[in-house]
Amino acid sequence: MTKVMLKTMGAIAAVAVSMLLGANRIAMAQGAAPSAAAAPAPAMEEPGTRSFTLVSVEVDDAKIWLPSVIAVEQGDKVKLTLKNLVPGAVNQHGFTIPAYNITEVVTRGEPKTITFVADKAGVFPFSCQLHPAHIGGSLIVEPKK
Repeated sequence: MTKVMLKTMGAIAAVAVSMLLGANRIAMAQGAAPSAAAAPAPAMEEPGTRSFTLVSVEVDDAKIWLPSVIAVEQGDKVKLTLKNLVPGAVNQHGFTIPAYNITEVVTRGEPKTITFVADKAGVFPFSCQLHPAHIGGSLIVEPKK
């Protein structure tokens, strides 16, 4: 592995740990038991709807969408709120899930919300269609039981 890849992986791990610690502090402050998961479960708006906030950030010169993995069940309505927090002169970053024909441009300071039905089971990559070198992630759609 290259030094850059190792630094990036270390940065991602550090972000995950800080998210876990922050979630545990919030839970403890509210009198709840700390979470064992790396991030709190997504909020349920209505039965069958899963909501997630994905944030584009820069860590050690790597641009990534966090969380980098989201999981839903086949048939769920999925609501994604996309936020671009990458600093710099370029104020737009993309978000695409080709398998679901989703392609958006997210301008810094202007969150976008998209909804779709996860009607196909499988693992589907998401990425920035404007900047192919950015680190993408995965949408996992578990088969309906």
